[in-house]
Order: sequence, then C-alpha cells, then structure tokens
Amino acid sequence: MKIRRILSVALITSSLVAASIGVTHADDSPVPAATNSAAYQAALAKYQTDLLQYRITVIKNAITYRVAMDKYNADWAIVLARYDAAWKAAQDQYQVLRTAYNAKVAPLAAIRKAATDKADADFLAAIAVAGVTNAQLDLALKNHNAAMDAAAAAFKAAVTALGAEPVKPVKPAELNKPVAPVKPVAPVKPVAPGKPKKEDKKK
Repeated sequence: MKIRRILSVALITSSLVAASIGVTHADDSPVPAATNSAAYQAALAKYQTDLLQYRITVIKNAITYRVAMDKYNADWAIVLARYDAAWKAAQDQYQVLRTAYNAKVAPLAAIRKAATDKADADFLAAIAVAGVTNAQLDLALKNHNAAMDAAAAAFKAAVTALGAEPVKPVKPAELNKPVAPVKPVAPVKPVAPGKPKKEDKKK
C-alpha cells in the first residue's frame, strides 16, 4: 500500500511539473515572424503612399505659388505702366502748352528788348554830348529809367493779356507695391517605419 501511494504521489508530481514547464514555454514563445512582416509591410505601404502624396503636394504648392507670383507681377506691371503713361502724358501736355505759350511771349520779349536797347542808346548819346551839364545828365538818367520802366510795364501787361502761364505738372506720389502672395505651408514629410528586428536563432 505504501509503495502504491508513493508511486501515485510521484506520478502526480511529475505531471504537475510537466504541465508547468509546458505553460512556461507557451508564454515565452516569440510572435511568429509572419505577423511582424505583415505589420511592417502594411506600414511600409502606407508610408510609400503618404510619401507619394507628400511629393505631389510639394509640386502642387510650387505650381500654385508660381502661378500666383506670375499674376502678381503681371498685375503690378500693368499698374506701373498706367502710372508711367499718365505721368508722361501730363509732361507731354505741359510741353505742348509751354511751347505754345513761349511762342506768344517771344515777340513781346523782342518788343521789350527793342525798347530797352533804344533807351540805352539814347542815354549813352545824351551823356556823350560835349559840355553836358549836370542837369542834362540828371535828365538823361531820369529819361533812361522812365524808358526802362515803360518797357517793362508794357511787356508785363502784354504777357498778362496772354492768360495764365502753363503750370508744370507735379509727379504723383509713388505707388505702394501690394503685398506679394504667401508661399503655401509646406507639408510634413512622412517618416519611414522602422524595420522589425530579426529573431535570434536558438542554438
């Protein structure tokens, strides 16, 4: 009886030990390589798709910005051209008016010059007379001044009768260049997934 009991205990003990060893091996077993590979391949496929979309977005952003800048520069060139054309037209118009006005003033200036030349000649002739007296010299001075004043007054009155003198145009204030387009926000470049570590081979 004792021998049977000992044998029964031994069998039970050996069964428990074997069962515990089996459980331990099951808990420590590595994840199958196929599972790791499948997860990595899925992550890699997503990364490649994201990277492709990233590159496409970069090019689209560049095209969008380039088109916006081309339009911005073209619009600004049109504005500048209009500004310059308006300023040049104003200057040209002034030159036309000034030329016409000067043409009207020229003969009046010639009349004044003739009058002043005669006044000068008369004055020089008066003071060149032999035996001229102080009274005659004083009279010559007064006559010369009066003739010069009369010539100046006549010229001024004739010019006033022509009307207002052309006014030189004032250049408009410089244009303020509009704000240039802003570059699109750069997309975030995706990060490649890490490769799974290889399992150490059991010796």
